Amino acid sequence: MGPQAKKRKLTPKVEEVNFDDADRQEFLTGFRKRKQQRIRHAQELAAKRAREEKRLERKKIREERAAEYERALEEHRRQLKMLREENGDSDEESNSSNGNGDEQDEWEGFAEPPAVDYEAEYIDEDKYTTVTVEEMDASREGLLRAEEVDKSDEDGDEQTKRRSEADVKSTTTKSAEKKATKENNKPKKKKKKFRYESKEERKVTLMKQRQVKSRKAKARRERE
Repeated sequence: MGPQAKKRKLTPKVEEVNFDDADRQEFLTGFRKRKQQRIRHAQELAAKRAREEKRLERKKIREERAAEYERALEEHRRQLKMLREENGDSDEESNSSNGNGDEQDEWEGFAEPPAVDYEAEYIDEDKYTTVTVEEMDASREGLLRAEEVDKSDEDGDEQTKRRSEADVKSTTTKSAEKKATKENNKPKKKKKKFRYESKEERKVTLMKQRQVKSRKAKARRERE
């Protein structure tokens, strides 16, 4: 018998193809929209990846700091232990030496400074000043006395300042009065009266100008 004939698989025929106009319009006009969506998706993935890398980096830094802190703490404990051992040995030696030695003298405090009382004079070209330095009493009466002296000095300075201001004002006023007097005594310049020339005067002036010009032109020609 010969080979059997292959049977063709029967596929259902498509009776009708329908297109959705809205979907077709969205596909044809949505290229830029889909591109922007892909860009945003890529940006979100990149930002997420950057956040993850940053988190891992911070975690690594924290671990390194913790390890460094542990090393420093261990070193500190070791140094402290060594110091305690050394101090224990030195305390034992000092106790043994102090038991056999004499007692030290007690400290009696600072010595009292000498009293400060003197008077000095300062002479300048225009000023004369006397400075008196006295020891201040720390009691209430001494403080009140010092305040009274300061007030009297301030009053004297205020009076001196007022006198100097009055002198300056009087000098300024006198100079202003002198200046005003000089300005008033100056003779006033008379204003030149302006008037129009008559017809005859204009003719005479024009003739004079022409004569001057002709003389100048003649002199130039002679020089040439």
